[in-house]
Amino acid sequence: MDWLSLADVNWIAVLVAFLAAFALGFWWYSPVGLFPLWQRLNGMTREDMEGASMGVAFGGTIVANALGVILLAVLMNGLGIDDWAGGLVLGALIGLVFRGGAHALHNGFALRHPGITLIDAAHDTAGLALAGVVIGLF
Repeated sequence: MDWLSLADVNWIAVLVAFLAAFALGFWWYSPVGLFPLWQRLNGMTREDMEGASMGVAFGGTIVANALGVILLAVLMNGLGIDDWAGGLVLGALIGLVFRGGAHALHNGFALRHPGITLIDAAHDTAGLALAGVVIGLF
């Protein structure tokens, strides 16, 4: 499994890609982005959000996104993808199929509004596509 190696990962590219994807997510789920719709579709109130542990929420998000960007970099290396266009396509495919698919499975069984799945899956698709572009530019 030579293709599954961290040896050739450009860690600066991974860090920049992670920060770019995180910045996109910060906007995506902000009051000027899709957060008001996402919150309404989830049936959450301002009081619900104030009582939530944002440290746990952000901690899990940071770890999951970091692992996703690292895996994307490993797969790009293993597949010989070394340009922004290839990174865009691979990142979008991973975001849509794996992360979007997971949202569809879990949200479907939890009977959540389909709009939540669309917002979350689109975010993951766009975030990993952006990360792939950044990694491919390095």
